[in-house]
Amino acid sequence: MTALILGATGNVGPHVVSELLRSGEEPRVLVRDEARARQLLGDEVELVVGDFTDPAAVADAADDIDTVFLLSPHDFAMADAQLGVIRQLRRSGARIVKLSGTDSAITPQGPHVCRQHWEIERVLIESGQPFVILRPNSFLQVIVARLMLPAMQATGKIMNPIGAEGISFIDALDVGAVAARVITSHQWDGQTLVLTGPHPVSYAEIATLVSERTGAPADLIDVTPAEVRTSLVARGMAEWEAEHFEEMYELFRAGESAFVTDTVQQVTGRPPRTIEAFLDALLLPAGANA
Repeated sequence: MTALILGATGNVGPHVVSELLRSGEEPRVLVRDEARARQLLGDEVELVVGDFTDPAAVADAADDIDTVFLLSPHDFAMADAQLGVIRQLRRSGARIVKLSGTDSAITPQGPHVCRQHWEIERVLIESGQPFVILRPNSFLQVIVARLMLPAMQATGKIMNPIGAEGISFIDALDVGAVAARVITSHQWDGQTLVLTGPHPVSYAEIATLVSERTGAPADLIDVTPAEVRTSLVARGMAEWEAEHFEEMYELFRAGESAFVTDTVQQVTGRPPRTIEAFLDALLLPAGANA
């Protein structure tokens, strides 16, 4: 079974590729930056250089392909790009495994990027293409590593916009493992799989876990989602993306991402990675958590 991987150089893509290689598959990857892709993915991967927004590049890369893993950057115009891929592949027979977003936010009224996911999912389901949709909950790599920890390192404070509620964060490593398993089996065709971490974690619990690993206090400061939006814009984030995160934090504050599924266990045969293990790898010296 040959798979084409789109979005192979982000948070999830390298894990999809490495899991496929580990299982003996020979994935093909469509990338714009060949040097960066080779550095991230290694020499065993078949690279095709091109832009996935170019229909001809997608058609050429998808030749003789069984399954296409559809992932594109978190972007204002994400829907246009992904719908273009779906249109190009229509009637090709290729199955599309789409990486979507947080299950509770995929609605027509949801946050910006999630509204786009909702539209793409509807088109994919109605297109007649074989498909699987993966809906991972919030990534540890984004909320914790990208947003929370840099602010804490700069100020010694963690802004808490969700009160006492928790989020069942998932690690990109587990999403990649699920995606690879789905790509190599037709067992889940036509299904939407909702992926979460093992349990919800509050910001107060995260602050404690970070302090235990760094030895530095992490003061928890209660703020509103609107205040986080203002802070993100001040740090250079685009207005549309900061607004997206504000809307996501409002959902988190309402407890909409505290739910837990056993999908990672069911698909991969192992439990999802804990936030403790994630922080150990991120914050402790090599070998300290061995």
